[in-house]
Amino acid sequence: MNPSTLGQRLKAAMDACGKNAAAVAGDAGTTEGTISNWVNDSVSPDNVKAAMLFAIADAVKEDPRYLLGGSRRTVTPLRLREVEAPPYIAESSQLVQLEAWKIAFQLVAEALGNDLTLPPDKQAEVTLLTHDLLTEGMPRAKVLRFVRAAAA
Repeated sequence: MNPSTLGQRLKAAMDACGKNAAAVAGDAGTTEGTISNWVNDSVSPDNVKAAMLFAIADAVKEDPRYLLGGSRRTVTPLRLREVEAPPYIAESSQLVQLEAWKIAFQLVAEALGNDLTLPPDKQAEVTLLTHDLLTEGMPRAKVLRFVRAAAA
């Protein structure tokens, strides 16, 4: 059975690495109650804080994108000698990628505003996750809610 909720995916990851809630909590720097809330789906993916998502994902050795949304992103290196795209495709692709990064940076800046700040490494993680969620097709409004919750 394919885990369909954040809690089910976290529980499967915990089982796969042989850790209980106490061990994950210790490794993630949180409480056992927090892990229990996640496993029991008492936490909505829209309300997940990025720092906690990354800490828990690291503790269970799982991709945070998978825990949050259930999708795995496989990155396959492109061998340029085998596949050469025409120049117009490469330019178009670069423009699309640049546009996605611009939107990701704008969403993070909008969510942080003048009041909130994150350490540079966490801001980079949130921006990368924002970019990935946008390129996977998540609506901007939902991504913005996630970024705001992550920055709170």
